[in-house]
Amino acid sequence: MFNNLLNNIHFSFLLFILLFSQSVLASETLTIWSSHQNHEFLAAMSNKFQEKHDVKISIEQLDPSEIKAEIILSAQDNVFPDLVVIPSDFLGLHKMMNLWPIPDNWYKEKLNHMVSSTVKTKSECWGVPLIQGNFLLLYYNKKYVTHPATDFDDILLQKNAFLAKSIMPIGWNYNDMYYLMPFLTAFNGKPIEDGKITLNTPAMVKTLKYYRFLAQQGIVNPECDYRCSQDDFVEGKSAYAINGDWAYRDLKNMLGDDLGVAVLPKINGHRMHPMASTFVLAIPMYERHSKQKQQLIKAFSEFVQQPSSQQLVYEKTDLLPISMAYYKQLEQNATGDHKILFRQMALTTPMSSSLNMSIAWQAMAIGFQRYQAGATAEYSAQHMQKMAIEQMNQLDDN
Repeated sequence: MFNNLLNNIHFSFLLFILLFSQSVLASETLTIWSSHQNHEFLAAMSNKFQEKHDVKISIEQLDPSEIKAEIILSAQDNVFPDLVVIPSDFLGLHKMMNLWPIPDNWYKEKLNHMVSSTVKTKSECWGVPLIQGNFLLLYYNKKYVTHPATDFDDILLQKNAFLAKSIMPIGWNYNDMYYLMPFLTAFNGKPIEDGKITLNTPAMVKTLKYYRFLAQQGIVNPECDYRCSQDDFVEGKSAYAINGDWAYRDLKNMLGDDLGVAVLPKINGHRMHPMASTFVLAIPMYERHSKQKQQLIKAFSEFVQQPSSQQLVYEKTDLLPISMAYYKQLEQNATGDHKILFRQMALTTPMSSSLNMSIAWQAMAIGFQRYQAGATAEYSAQHMQKMAIEQMNQLDDN
């Protein structure tokens, strides 16, 4: 009986040691939700960070069209990932997403005005910038195009030659308002001016009419979404594509030397200016974490800003760094496609991260749906503005 007692004590002691050692050895886990099309840039930084820290980083890739709603719904249910990687224009919804304001001393790199402005709303910063750009440019297939179009008139003139070979002249995500925006700038329009939403304007009316004109001319398929337009371009079914800098590495891998890159074409001689923003690391409900997890989150946010991390991302993905010094170095030495990428970036207009920008996107989408359903351009522009005002009033009431 005494031996049995000793055996039981011995077993209990071993079990305690085993459980204790597992708890000590168990590493922390950081969960990250990301919506960037290029999965490699975040994976590269995460893998490098894991080499230096006792942590497991779990990245969940969400559809770009769904991540905003997912974060807001998670905030309502009080169930969050540790970090989210999102476009900076989402930061206007920081209250709905329960994001934590980033202290000034967390920023380790000198940022230019455009980059720093994308993370700040009402004097507080809501994200750590990871990469900049997120802009649209013109891609073309060198099998079909020798000299890229500099104006949409060029593509219209080439239309019949392309269609005769069963090749669509150009494709893009026609119903996404991010792609409509450069057209608006060519007509001297802005979605926000002096902090106010400005959608019911002559510029918006002209934009909608020209946008429809291009579809009616048969140079673009208005039913094609992002995946459809990218697949058609890769498969050689379209000569040109409007897509983002985020797609460059994927397209280059798939098309190789047949891929051409150019700045967006003009519209009747007027320059298009795509919007530019940053992708940021944002933190929902930082205070809920233990001190150990908080220190880990801070360490990761500082790590992704380091010059070595920025260089790693650029070399693997061609996504533009947020470090001012490194950006200037790359810009000065750029050649070939990379020179075009930097040139297009210089022609962008910074996208606001205010709540009004988030409201404007939604209002534009609603008004555009009315336009596609047969409403006039004038009515659709008015409806956009009406929807924006109603949404602002609802938020003010809450």
